Amino acid sequence: MIYYISGKIVEKNPAFVVIENNGVAYHINIPLSTYENLEKDDKKEAKLFTHFIITENDMQLYGFYTKEERDFFKLLINVPGIGPKFALRILSGISVSQLHQAILKEDASFLCKIPGIGRKTGERLIVELKEQMKKISLPSAEEFPEVFSDAVEALCILGYKKKEAISAVNKAIKEMKSEKIKVEDLIKEALKRI
Repeated sequence: MIYYISGKIVEKNPAFVVIENNGVAYHINIPLSTYENLEKDDKKEAKLFTHFIITENDMQLYGFYTKEERDFFKLLINVPGIGPKFALRILSGISVSQLHQAILKEDASFLCKIPGIGRKTGERLIVELKEQMKKISLPSAEEFPEVFSDAVEALCILGYKKKEAISAVNKAIKEMKSEKIKVEDLIKEALKRI
C-alpha cells in the first residue's frame, strides 16, 4: 500500500493533482477540501495521504491532505452503494468533523445538504457508520468552546475572514491533540494554517 506521496506539484485542479516524485508523476484524485488546502498553502510541493484502489478494469490513486480524511474515505467506500467518486463528493461537501458529528447525532437532514445525498443515503450512512464513529475521537470546537471562540475572535481582529479563521483554528486543534490548549498556542498554530 502507498501510505503517502510527497513531491513536486506538476498540475492541480479541484478534482485531481499530479505529483512528481523521483521522476514518476502520480495522478491523484482528491476531494475539494484537499484542493482548497493545497491552494491556501500555495506551495510547489505537497504531501498527500493516499489510498490505492484496484478494480477489474482500472487502478486509481486517491489522495487527502490529512490522515483523518483518508481514514474517513476508507470508511465511506465500505458502505454499500458508496463508491470512491461518491465518497470524494461527500468529503468535498462536508468536513470530517461535521460528518463525524452528523452521524453520531443521527442528523440525516444535515447529511442531505450534501449534493447527491438523499434521505435514504443519509440514513444508510448513519446506520452503517454510527458504531465506527463512536470509536473515533476527533478534537473539535465542541471540546474547547471558549478557547476556540477566543482564537477565532483574535484572528478576526487581525484581519482574517471569520470562515478562514474557523477553518484554521479547527485544523490547529486537530493537530495539537492535547487535553489542555492555551489560546496563545492555538492562535500561533492557526496562523501557520492560514
